[in-house]
Amino acid sequence: MNWPDLYLALAAGGLYVVVIACLGLDATFPKPVTKRLGHILILAGFVVHTAALVARTVLAKDVPFTDLFEYTLFLSWAIVLAYLLFFRRRLPRVGTIALLAIVFLMLGASFFYYDDPGGGKMPALKSYWLYIHVSLAALGETFFAIAFVAGLIYLVRRALGAGADALGPLDDLIYRAISMGFPLFTAGALVAGAVWAKRAWGAYWSWDPKEVMSLVVWLVYAAYLHARLVRGLRGPVAAALAIAGFVLTLFTIFSTLIFGGLHSYG
Repeated sequence: MNWPDLYLALAAGGLYVVVIACLGLDATFPKPVTKRLGHILILAGFVVHTAALVARTVLAKDVPFTDLFEYTLFLSWAIVLAYLLFFRRRLPRVGTIALLAIVFLMLGASFFYYDDPGGGKMPALKSYWLYIHVSLAALGETFFAIAFVAGLIYLVRRALGAGADALGPLDDLIYRAISMGFPLFTAGALVAGAVWAKRAWGAYWSWDPKEVMSLVVWLVYAAYLHARLVRGLRGPVAAALAIAGFVLTLFTIFSTLIFGGLHSYG
């Protein structure tokens, strides 16, 4: 059987690996041609990545949101898009670490969680609230991923002795990314998720493991934003919260593999 969606996902992941090598080489031995090649290849990878999403949509005859392969394929695509649109020119080093996370998500999902898209959907997934819930939650998590990468770079640079001039833009990026992701995640994971749960399972809240973990993630980012806006939180504590929040987000995404629950449909 041909699996064009899987092959395209693997090809995009391979291109991103080459981009990481180019950006790493440019950081060590800066040359215009290396940086230019990296920019061309990331755009090529994004085009192939988009083609993988389109192929999956055609094969599944539906928006690709219903299993771990589809979700991670969409989430990693959205992270690349957010980086290209918002962050590539101002903080290009963020892209290297972001692509590492993307490659981990894409290749892990491709090798371990790929499933035949022709099996049909269970009744709980046949709702337009699925598209609202998943797309908004994934877009929120996209910006959390950017904040996570900025937090990692912040802590590494601080440990190496960087001053306020070098760390300030990263601190601002953490805040900007979380402030963009938080309302999207709130609307998608919590509000739309509760409405969909009511329609699918008869209750807005069921103490499902994924529901509980999503609430924990929301509380972490709410605490960060409250501390930033009320007390001006910056520095290593803010970076640590950005990192912890996204680690919990990843755990939430894959929590059904450990705990099962109502969300273990794919």
